[in-house]
Amino acid sequence: MWPSFKWAIKKNIPNVFTMGNLVLGVLALLYIVEGNYELGISLVFISMVLDGLDGKLALKLKVTSELGKQLDSLCDLVSFGVVPAVILYQFSFYQFGAAGLLITVLFPMAGAYRLARFNLTKSSGSDFIGLPITMAGGALAALALHGDLYHTWIPPLYAVILTYLMVSRVRYPAIKKGQRNLKSLTVAIFYLGIVGYIVFVLFMREMVLYLLISYVSFGLLYNLVRLKRDENVEQSLVSVLLLGDKGDLPPHL
Repeated sequence: MWPSFKWAIKKNIPNVFTMGNLVLGVLALLYIVEGNYELGISLVFISMVLDGLDGKLALKLKVTSELGKQLDSLCDLVSFGVVPAVILYQFSFYQFGAAGLLITVLFPMAGAYRLARFNLTKSSGSDFIGLPITMAGGALAALALHGDLYHTWIPPLYAVILTYLMVSRVRYPAIKKGQRNLKSLTVAIFYLGIVGYIVFVLFMREMVLYLLISYVSFGLLYNLVRLKRDENVEQSLVSVLLLGDKGDLPPHL
């Protein structure tokens, strides 16, 4: 009896973090409705930490499951899809009428599509396809801490860009939750990133926006480098086919 009870506790530890993500998301929504915007946004930031840890715990404890994967996606849709959209509607989008409503609705719709596609796609390397909803939602919510932008077109334009990136094929480097063979250095960098992020949230919340924008921008640069590399490989292949010259080919070709 004790071994089975112990196993039941062990396999549900990551799910506790996942559910914590959902609880904080719902609380954030309630605080936003009450007008306590700063606390609501802070809860979204904390949800991001829980979302980053649940999958790593599942790997560490060797309790990954399809249930955990699906549960994670459902919780993410609330905390990083619905809640950030409502935050920005309250702060900015409401002034743009029907266009603001459309942007508000499209953001969680794109997040839902992104999550469904992720769950149906087999892992390939260490890249995410499309901007993860966690980063998109955090980046959108963080904008609400910058009041000087409320009455400009920057918030809706920013939201449209994030919405597109979620459903795009743009690749973002990441340690996937289901990836088992992780290098120690990569894992260490991940946890250092978590610690650094918490420091930003606690002491420099306004700077979180720039931190997340850096990740969004890095993904775009990462793809430009990949495209350039693929273009060079293609040119080398053409050279081989036309000239029979293999001197400039990469070693793996």
